[in-house]
Amino acid sequence: MSQSLAKKWLIAQIKPNSYDLAIRNVKRQGFEVFIPKMETTIKKENRFIYKNVFVFPGYMFIGFDRQNFTWTKINSTYGISKVLVFNKKPSEISYDLIVALKNRYGANIDPMPKESLQKGDTIKLNAGPFVDLIAKIENVDETNRIWLLLEAMGGYRRLRLQQLEKLKYNKV
Repeated sequence: MSQSLAKKWLIAQIKPNSYDLAIRNVKRQGFEVFIPKMETTIKKENRFIYKNVFVFPGYMFIGFDRQNFTWTKINSTYGISKVLVFNKKPSEISYDLIVALKNRYGANIDPMPKESLQKGDTIKLNAGPFVDLIAKIENVDETNRIWLLLEAMGGYRRLRLQQLEKLKYNKV
């Protein structure tokens, strides 16, 4: 898609506790809304809780057509505090940045790139009880199970990742 045909994107600050109100009212006016979210793991009372949190809390990206646009209309929308401006003009976000954010944090898109792991690779776990720990790949078997050596509590522990859990790591 050429840059001239692509939508323009702005950043709007959302009023506290007004996400739903702001999204609903901006969409009613015919604008596209994008609020990137990511899954995090939090330990609470000896349990691990998976939560979706906003990547940019308090802000939303608003897309609009170049022909029909008055940005002051967004400023007076219920739930929106203000549109971020620079020199009395709304600050535009590049289309490439929005595409990259959508690819990484989109709703139905896998946030982690598919990588082939081999024996000896080092990975960092992103979710679950071993979040932020680094492990070494001991073996990858035919059923795509991954066997890890995790350094914990002064020794090494052998750990197995199931097929669904493979998305919860980054290669280091």
